Amino acid sequence: MKNTLLRTARRQKGWNQQQLADFAQLSLSTIERAENGKQIRMDSVQQLCECLGRTPEELGLIMDESKEQENDIQPPINDITSVLNIGTMNTMELWHHDLLSQGIAACQDLYFNGQPHQVEAILPLYCRQTASLSRQSSSIQQEAAKLASLAHLLACELFADRENFGAAEQAGKEAFMYGQIAGDVNLQVAALIGLGTIAFHRKWSSTALHVFQKAISLMNHATSLLKGRTYAGIAEVYAMRGQIQETMQALGLAYKYFPMEPEKDPAYPYLRASRYSLYVFGDAQSRLFLNQPKEANDALITMQKETNDPEIEPITKLDLLYYQAEIQIQKGEIDQSIFILTEAASLAKNLGSRLYFDKLVHSYNELNVKWPKEKQITQVEELFLPWDIEL
Repeated sequence: MKNTLLRTARRQKGWNQQQLADFAQLSLSTIERAENGKQIRMDSVQQLCECLGRTPEELGLIMDESKEQENDIQPPINDITSVLNIGTMNTMELWHHDLLSQGIAACQDLYFNGQPHQVEAILPLYCRQTASLSRQSSSIQQEAAKLASLAHLLACELFADRENFGAAEQAGKEAFMYGQIAGDVNLQVAALIGLGTIAFHRKWSSTALHVFQKAISLMNHATSLLKGRTYAGIAEVYAMRGQIQETMQALGLAYKYFPMEPEKDPAYPYLRASRYSLYVFGDAQSRLFLNQPKEANDALITMQKETNDPEIEPITKLDLLYYQAEIQIQKGEIDQSIFILTEAASLAKNLGSRLYFDKLVHSYNELNVKWPKEKQITQVEELFLPWDIEL
């Protein structure tokens, strides 16, 4: 049964579902579930009540507590997460390192394997649990802080993909803070890379540059993978700013430091950054900013010889399709551009990736500007209309 009370309260504010999600710092899927009469977690109920200034009863959000706990535990990781529904215990009773660690790793796997909606449902549990343990002075505080940082790093990436940049930035800052508590410089650098990437997506080049430079200041204690990924990130920022010499210097350092087998780097679990990150985020993206489509395509070809990430990770495949489309647009290949963009748009919607969908819309609009009367372009216009949000 539809939740008309919540929908009415939202409409009285003059908000659509995405705006309510943004103001309440929740995912769009949570708002959709709530308005469809499905149960949501109690913390989400509290955030909606605070945002709309109503009680749970006034918003039609009263739930049976036992059912709420059932809803929080979702397959395929219910065995791991059952430890999180534990009521009031002391700090040591709350500490289950292996289960928490495995659960966060499982969330990472789900995200990269194309199941972000499951991650949205379960990851907040790990963030809350590990954060709570990290804030208490105890013998396991640093270990808990490490896990809290990892959980918030993934939350940062997930929020950014949903274009909830405010929540993404907050998660990135918390990941950095917990990295400090853990005494782990690698976690701090990973968090800064996440924050720099958010600024890059928002086209805040000065902020992105500042954040990446802060990461570089910690390089003496970082692993080779983090050094390489940091320089790849700052290369694309320099390229965005049109600073060619600085771009090439940073790109050279990225190639110098990036390990041939990044999966063996101690910091790999923090970023899951393969050689794909070097060739695509660092090289191809920078070349596109510098209007060098041939060199960008060469980087993609080299990447495909070294890693099969796009074949096994849907979110990475979506990223690759976006760059392939940009290359074809710069080369003036209309048919190839349209073919790739349409495939990418469908995948972006399936994954719920607003970040990439909006990038694809921007690419499609580039085509419209260059070739405003081409039939191939106008025929697929409906695929690139604004994201379908119920008003």
